[in-house]
This record gives sequence, C-alpha cells and structure tokens, in this order.
Amino acid sequence: MSAEKYNRSISLVCPTCGHDQFQYDDEDELIPVTCQQCKTEMFRDDLIEANAENIEINKNEVIGEVTKDIQKQFKDMSKGSKWKVR
Repeated sequence: MSAEKYNRSISLVCPTCGHDQFQYDDEDELIPVTCQQCKTEMFRDDLIEANAENIEINKNEVIGEVTKDIQKQFKDMSKGSKWKVR
C-alpha cells in the first residue's frame, strides 16, 4: 500500500467571502494571511480553524479509503487459509 495514494491537497477558503486565494509570507508563518478578494486579514491558525469542517470531511474520506484498502489486503492474505475475515 502506497501512502502517496492518500495524499490530499485541501483548498482553504476565506470565511468572509469564500475565495481561495491568499497573500502570505512563506518565510514567516506569524504574519497574517490576506484574502486577495475581500482583503480580510487573519492568522493561519484562524484560517485553518475556519476550514475545520472541510478538513475533517477530507480526513474522514482518507480514513475510509485506508480502512477499506487494509480490509482488502487482509482478505487477500487470508485466501486459501482456514481463517475467515469479515
């Protein structure tokens, strides 16, 4: 199982206007990010918190895929044995 298969890129959106393009400083994460559309400024932690529901949905999708793939691997490994995987 390749971990690369489960990589995700989640677009964070501005909690004010829903835009997904921000100005930010790559060097200093303590400098606020600014929405390019409505010019709202916020700290990165606040932006992440505002997008927590979307992040959680994506996390649960990945967990579901990993669980399904692991179950399939166990089922494939048990073929031909006396053990049954349910």
